[in-house]
Amino acid sequence: MDTSKNWKTVSLLVCVFAMVREIRPIEPFFTSFLRSMNFTLDQINEEIYAVGTYSCLVLAVVIFLITDYFRYKPLIIADGIAGILTYALLLGTPSLYRVQMEQVFFGFFYSSEVAFTTYLYAKVDDKQYYQKITSLVKASMLFGRFLSGFIAQTIVSTHLLNEVYLLYISIFSTSFVTLWSLVLPKVEHSLYFHRNKELTLNNKLQQPIGVIIDDNTSNKVNKFKEVKQMLFDDFQSAYKNTYVVKKCFWWIVAVVGNIIVATYIQVLWEDVNQNKIELMNGAVESIHTLCGAAGAYAVGHLSYDWKKFGDIIFTAGTFVLALLLFIIYYCNSLWILYVLYISYGTCYQVLLTITTSEVAKYIKPDSYGLIFGFNLFMSLLIISIFTLLFIQGLVVVIGTKNQILTVSLMFTSMSALFCVLAVRKWKK
Repeated sequence: MDTSKNWKTVSLLVCVFAMVREIRPIEPFFTSFLRSMNFTLDQINEEIYAVGTYSCLVLAVVIFLITDYFRYKPLIIADGIAGILTYALLLGTPSLYRVQMEQVFFGFFYSSEVAFTTYLYAKVDDKQYYQKITSLVKASMLFGRFLSGFIAQTIVSTHLLNEVYLLYISIFSTSFVTLWSLVLPKVEHSLYFHRNKELTLNNKLQQPIGVIIDDNTSNKVNKFKEVKQMLFDDFQSAYKNTYVVKKCFWWIVAVVGNIIVATYIQVLWEDVNQNKIELMNGAVESIHTLCGAAGAYAVGHLSYDWKKFGDIIFTAGTFVLALLLFIIYYCNSLWILYVLYISYGTCYQVLLTITTSEVAKYIKPDSYGLIFGFNLFMSLLIISIFTLLFIQGLVVVIGTKNQILTVSLMFTSMSALFCVLAVRKWKK
């Protein structure tokens, strides 16, 4: 197939998968749904969401290499099946154990997102299309998330359907993507375990001696040694660049903060609202997604030397994130909390887009999934430690509002660090 047609066809198939996968209208009202099942906010906080956090961490350790070894498609199919089980386990009147099992499957569903994103890089050989296909998939995911929030809010506000239909639609969407994944073209080669022979031969002279691939070897031990060497070289190539290390550090810490906020913000909304007014979580998530997408799109078209002036921008931007969360900590008005959350999400997406694109500029395209997979693992590791110590209470239970305050203080510290880096740079 012609290269230009190939990347368009594959991108279309994956974009449909990515968009429909995000149409899970139960998510904006997930905490509310669990409360309707007679779970308390403390149970949801400490015994349910915590299981999802640990599940994501454990699965993130191995899922990247498993995805590469099995050439992506089986893991994409498994991703859809995990999604079905995630929401099917909530049917009826689930026990605490059943909801905890649901969180385990959600951990797989969340972690295996890497499968369909890196599938594109393995399926499209021409690297000139990487930026295009990445942006297309990201846009599809955001549009799906917008539709999900819109559908959720429409059902909740109009009362045309019972809220259990939010769950039915989520099951339907994950069932659709499972069937859709079956028509995805197979991947004949992958980034590490099943290298493209033609590209490998062309690149041998450019590779270090330790990573030259013997395409005729049938020795699995040698194959794993070769993969280990390639992984090491990709890590070394990326992290020996201090600029990449700095941006990856921001990415890891910022994702930690955002996952904590995104996971527990619904608990805060429920706690503040106390059933006084109808929740508008779906509408808020829709607007939050649109504003974040608009901000990310706008900054993606700016011609700016982020390497030269980025420390100043990130000092200010990270401080804004900290300030917004600090106000959220003190706020007791649901509507103001909604506005602050949308503002926070927009600022976060802008800074994350800059960081991701800057890291991508300075690492090898083939190692994109590896480096960001490792960064995500580090974020999940930190979140798991935080959950164990301060949410499940190995040290102390700090409560939802104090979790938000902790993230605010974390962003404040990071803003101070980048301020120091900016001052040092200008003094040189």
